[in-house]
Amino acid sequence: MSGWQLRFRVPADRCDAVEAALDAAFADLLAPPALSRCECANARLWEFTVYFTEHPEAHLRATIGARLADVLDAPPECLQAVPIEDCDWVSESQKLLAPVRAGRFFIHGSHDRHRRPLAGIALEIEAGQAFGTGQHATTRGCLLLIDDLLRRRPPPRRILDLGCGSGVLALALARAGGRPVIASDIDPVAIAVACMTARRNAVPVKAAAGQPGGPAIVPVVASGLAHRRLRAAAPFDLVVANILAGPLLAMATPLAAALAPGGRLVLSGLLRSQEARIRAVYRARGLVLERRHVEEGWTSLALRKGWRQRDLRNPRSSGAATTIT
Repeated sequence: MSGWQLRFRVPADRCDAVEAALDAAFADLLAPPALSRCECANARLWEFTVYFTEHPEAHLRATIGARLADVLDAPPECLQAVPIEDCDWVSESQKLLAPVRAGRFFIHGSHDRHRRPLAGIALEIEAGQAFGTGQHATTRGCLLLIDDLLRRRPPPRRILDLGCGSGVLALALARAGGRPVIASDIDPVAIAVACMTARRNAVPVKAAAGQPGGPAIVPVVASGLAHRRLRAAAPFDLVVANILAGPLLAMATPLAAALAPGGRLVLSGLLRSQEARIRAVYRARGLVLERRHVEEGWTSLALRKGWRQRDLRNPRSSGAATTIT
């Protein structure tokens, strides 16, 4: 046995208060337990997991319950410690990082180099400190939409991956598009990981998108589209943003403004329950749906800018969007 864990779910609007309550409960411990939280499928709940190296004593569990009761209507129903069994974590992580096929793209870890296909584009991505190993349904959805969009004529020239994480989408765009792609993220660690991933895949890292040459990534640490380097590179022919619904709603106006007429926007990180609102907000800013991909409860959207205003008032006049699988 390699440890113990407490796992419980709380309403989404109480997450920050719950995390603060747990920090207070562990304030006097010499070795505080590790804590993680993740969004549940219905988006109204978040799951917290607290990891202990030793079995948490009854008084500590009581303290946790009391702290949680202060910020919730009632403490979580289950605060029983569950053992974490020993296992070969290397083997288990490699099982989780099985290769992903999405259109012409084949995403794999170093342990699966021997499985790379002769045709298509293979990218080697390792799990690390930045989000994005290709396994998540949102990443696969983006890759499928990118595969379709890059086959269009004329191909996009000015491309941005907003919130690039490990750089998997930026690398796919660069390799398939044959040109530099700006990879931006608010987290400098993510940018460093994206640069390492690019070098692992023999994709050059350049200082500016305007430099001549073939596929490359141009890393930019930026908190948003107001960054001077992103403003200077706009308008973009294609922007990919695999983030979350909240930030995508907040950035709808600057994202629409950053697109060239006829430019395309790929959005992901959306639960199916969030799709209608996202589409309505972006439709109001002149973008209409062209294609969508739904997988494991997550939705990825391809939108296009530049439709006539009367089409925006009557979405049916713009034709039915295509769902890809």
